[in-house]
Amino acid sequence: MSTSGSFSTKVIKSFLYSGAGNTFSKVINVIGLFVLLKIISPEAFGTASIVLAIYAVIQAVTELGLGVAIVQAKELTRREKDSLFWISFFLTLFIYLLIYLFAPLAASFYDESSLTNLIQVHGLIIVLFTFYFVPRNMLKRDLHFKEITIIDNVSLILSTILMVVLGYMGFGAWSIIGAEVGNRFGQLILTQFYHPFWPKFQFNWEEIKEKVFFGLYATGSRLLYNLYSNADYLIVGRVFGTEAVGIYTLAYRIVSDTLKTLTSNLNEVAYPAFSRLQKEIKRLQLYFFTLARGSMQLNSIVLILIALFIDDILLLGGFDEWIEAVPIIRLLAASSILRTVSPLVPQLLNAVGQARLNFFYSLFNTIVMPIAFMVGAQFGLLGIGWAWLIGYPVVVLLLFYFGSQSLEVSLFYFIRKSFSGFWLLPLLLAVGIGIESGLGTILPQGSIVIPLIGVPAILGLGIYIIYTREKETIDLLRGKIKKIPEND
Repeated sequence: MSTSGSFSTKVIKSFLYSGAGNTFSKVINVIGLFVLLKIISPEAFGTASIVLAIYAVIQAVTELGLGVAIVQAKELTRREKDSLFWISFFLTLFIYLLIYLFAPLAASFYDESSLTNLIQVHGLIIVLFTFYFVPRNMLKRDLHFKEITIIDNVSLILSTILMVVLGYMGFGAWSIIGAEVGNRFGQLILTQFYHPFWPKFQFNWEEIKEKVFFGLYATGSRLLYNLYSNADYLIVGRVFGTEAVGIYTLAYRIVSDTLKTLTSNLNEVAYPAFSRLQKEIKRLQLYFFTLARGSMQLNSIVLILIALFIDDILLLGGFDEWIEAVPIIRLLAASSILRTVSPLVPQLLNAVGQARLNFFYSLFNTIVMPIAFMVGAQFGLLGIGWAWLIGYPVVVLLLFYFGSQSLEVSLFYFIRKSFSGFWLLPLLLAVGIGIESGLGTILPQGSIVIPLIGVPAILGLGIYIIYTREKETIDLLRGKIKKIPEND
């Protein structure tokens, strides 16, 4: 078998393991979440969401971006792994101490006393992560996604069960926080099972300083990304209160969690794959644009389904008190079309050693998006959704520019190739609106027949068109493309 074929085979197996596993576990998690929403109040859900948003910002500095450096490195000695662990270990202990001490201030800021203990307990996740970040990233580096899939699936499924049980027992926000801690503890145990790593008491700064400096850019990028991507939760909580955070969180998670489920395996596999191809620009271009186009088309179909039928689904499920989230969901679904491609670009930049560009992009986002959220908040909760729809396309252009430079093509060419399948979306949207409008005239609102006919019809049509027109994508992943085409 050729080298190209072997690499493609390994990549597609990684996609299949990661994709199938992530989809299964996330579906279970979503089901568990909707069961929980029948049990707890929007206030409790909003309180837990504030804790998760605060943690998401802090999480970025827990490992100094060293996980990215591990995957990107050509070789790693045992002493380098140990040195990276001890840096992360002492850093996380210091961060947790700060979390513990400043948790009461956060509770005071949101005028919610229960946040103190929730933040302090949830912060233990940071320390837990240190004990498995080295072996987990070694598994990623070697494209061992079968093992990673098993680790993530088992942990997530068990934590989902724990979440529902705690919810039925009346623990409210604690059911979500307890499940999060349980999920990370499960990942720790299983990661050590598949790739045992117990650090030795050795440290050498000279051997790892380049990796630390590389990781610092990734850390800065991740910190800024987590800051601006969670700024909406923090602003909504401060301006509108915990109940509004609950409504907004449901809207955001329906769109974002679905998209992350569909793209997480792509992003996980793309980084090590791009890293292997970083010196072969033509093959790198081919893989990037093919994967970007496929991701955009497949994931956008799901976003269209969410936008069209989410109100019917919520009403059918008896989630009437959450129906206020529907207009926000539709705005977020529209803005997320760009997010079917944009997560691939940071993976590309890290893979070619340009982590600093991710930092500059994240810095730009951290300035623009919170301003957009604060302006949008002046027009009510729906204004946050409009802030995403208007603000995100502005900032993502900078990311696409950096991506085009890394692939040595123009910005126009980069956008055209990445979104070359965009024509499919208005076609499917028109078909979906036609089905919903037609059935809506003869069936009552909230009829189960509308989504039962509309969802499979649009999904089937979209997949059929993609399958018949995207032979290049299928052949690439199967290792059948031998000739790398020139830029057109």
